Amino acid sequence: MKKISNILLAGFMAMSLVACGGAANAANEANATTAQAATTEAAPAAEAAAPAAAASAESIGFKDRAKNPYTDELKIAWVPTNASEANGTAWGQGIAEELAYWPNITFNIFDPKSEAEEEAKIVSDLVAQGYDGILMQTVNPDVLSAPVREAEEAGIPVVCVNMGTTEPHAALVSMTDYEAGQVIAERIAEGLGGKGNVVVIQAKVGAARGVRLEDGFQAAIAKYPDIKILDEQPADWNMEKAQNLMNDFLTKYGDDIDAVFAHNDQMAEGAGMAVANAGKKGDIIIWGANGESKALEYIEQGLITGTVYTNCKDQGKTAARILLMYLNSNIDTSTFTKTPVTKMPPITVDASNVDTITPDMRW
Repeated sequence: MKKISNILLAGFMAMSLVACGGAANAANEANATTAQAATTEAAPAAEAAAPAAAASAESIGFKDRAKNPYTDELKIAWVPTNASEANGTAWGQGIAEELAYWPNITFNIFDPKSEAEEEAKIVSDLVAQGYDGILMQTVNPDVLSAPVREAEEAGIPVVCVNMGTTEPHAALVSMTDYEAGQVIAERIAEGLGGKGNVVVIQAKVGAARGVRLEDGFQAAIAKYPDIKILDEQPADWNMEKAQNLMNDFLTKYGDDIDAVFAHNDQMAEGAGMAVANAGKKGDIIIWGANGESKALEYIEQGLITGTVYTNCKDQGKTAARILLMYLNSNIDTSTFTKTPVTKMPPITVDASNVDTITPDMRW
């Protein structure tokens, strides 16, 4: 009964944090107390109405005491893959803006500079330093699985942004990936009139987001038998590598290339520069994914065709709210057998609607 009550309370708090965002004050705390009493009384009805939820509750562990983000002194860390990259910066800004509403929370950023072993060391150090919560994007899911498990077992919930680990953890807040790949395939097919040749500039080999983008793209493009994939090679998320790779594609295939699908915007930007330098600006359809400011500018300039935009600042805020929800509940996230996933709503952007992504939405 207590377990169901706690889950209902956690759900209430999650909705409150997401709906209200940073507009938290003493009234929120009072409302949470009222909700706890109400859900305790309602537990028998909830159990009768939702046996599946009750069964699920039995597999979740609980801690003796929750932390209170409104009164307890808390330390929260943000560990992006690389703090200087556009995504990492935007996520960090969103997290910082959300946590700024709680003056009792100490927030620090740690930068592994895209080194998986360094990120693993950072996480272990955060455990040793007694951090209360960790927000992170993993460089390598396999390398980071053990440190994330270490944190969870130490009672520190880990909420990952865009890239989690193979070990279950508190939550993953992700851009759409498979769906984004499908949408991009459809838009390329539409632009080609269902017939033409495509090259794909891929993510770092094994990167989960790249794999899912590719899977969605391939599933959708397979519906168009007259569209051929000429070549697929990785450029490791990197703009310069993508520009060099696109130069190689242009040398090898020349005018046979009708479209480019890049797994992220930076690689799409690199492809766009290579195409422009070859005197083919506007002749080749180029799509990326993520929606960073530079990509939106390239769309406006006609250097690339489109992208699937995600509001990364809001994604960071959402991750912070979910972490606060866990800290304010007594759910033991180390007992999770699967990682709960929240996907951010995407917007497909091209020249026809790029102006709807206003300056305050850009990152």
